[in-house]
Amino acid sequence: MVLCAAVVLGAGATDLKASSSVRPNQIPAELARKGKGLSALKAVMVVATSYDHGKSRQDVKGFLLYRRPNDFRFQGMGPAGHPLFELILKANMFELYVPGDGKILKGAKDCFNRRFPDVAELETLIPLALLQWKDTNFEEALSQDARTTVIRVRMGQDLWRATLDSKDLYVLSLQRLNEGKPDLVAHFGDFGAGDYGWLPRRFDIQSARAGWRSLVTIQQLEANPFLVETNFKLETLFSPQIEQCR
Repeated sequence: MVLCAAVVLGAGATDLKASSSVRPNQIPAELARKGKGLSALKAVMVVATSYDHGKSRQDVKGFLLYRRPNDFRFQGMGPAGHPLFELILKANMFELYVPGDGKILKGAKDCFNRRFPDVAELETLIPLALLQWKDTNFEEALSQDARTTVIRVRMGQDLWRATLDSKDLYVLSLQRLNEGKPDLVAHFGDFGAGDYGWLPRRFDIQSARAGWRSLVTIQQLEANPFLVETNFKLETLFSPQIEQCR
């Protein structure tokens, strides 16, 4: 992926000369303020995922609906435009409808995370890319120069290393740390212009531990579309079989 900036991470605290009026410890609050006006989005999303250990590559194009804080719907389409699946994540539950199988898999989100870890990781990153940093706790400034600022923050139970553009505070990359080492790496790019210019149109996500990598391209992005509860409910033409996730 072509990155907006190159940065060497993990080099420890280096040059902390501020190139921005925002100090490193103020960045989480500033990002939360910057993103608070975005309540929902609609987009076309193309996901190309490759796997280690011989599993075949998977390419999916579909339609994404997202509403803060955690309503998510994605309809995956086949090459001829017919639906492959429909996924809804809402609160701590999920529903996955696969027309070809004639069934709906549903259950707790924890079960979904175990069954489909690559999709779960992508869904987890979307709120962070949309600057939902309200409850993020700053821990340490690692480096800062005229181009990039690197900070370590805690989001819930997870510790992250975040690299931002020093001038505009675009989130360029996130690394989730496990015992001090990254177990999930996400790079963001193709930022836009205007009020929502900080929205990335490209995600490059890799889990070396789980052995997969996804390149996500966002197209036809619409900020703050009008969404209602029915947008996050499955409607099927037939009565599919219901299977509980275990």
